[in-house]
Amino acid sequence: MKVCFPVIANQGLQSTIYGHFASAPLFLEVDTDTGEVSSIPNCDRSDPDAGSNPFKALVGRQLDGIIVGGVGDGMLQMLNMMGFKVFEAETESLQMNIELFEKNALTEAEIQNSEEAGSCADVEDGHQCSHSHGEEHNCGHAH
Repeated sequence: MKVCFPVIANQGLQSTIYGHFASAPLFLEVDTDTGEVSSIPNCDRSDPDAGSNPFKALVGRQLDGIIVGGVGDGMLQMLNMMGFKVFEAETESLQMNIELFEKNALTEAEIQNSEEAGSCADVEDGHQCSHSHGEEHNCGHAH
């Protein structure tokens, strides 16, 4: 099986899952059968200076699952439309999440119906951050 994780740096199976899927610098693709780990830059390879682009980075990949620490509703919908199943990580550890994935013990991510305009739908500490930007909040990240 092949699974994918958003990460900051490629440290193989010792990497830590990055909490904001769309803005992760890299994705790691792990072949659970062989243990092979490959790094995928989160960008359009034809225009790497254009910034993060998970759609261009992952298009055409054959993945059995994407395991995330946090993903917004719009991004989740797009990943599902691309044919990817997205699962919620139980820990920051790639290795532990791979073991849970292989046991079918990870929850598939679902749309949370966050606010459409100006919302932050990143999941932090198990709750949905859904608010208008400019309002005070305690999500643990900056806007």
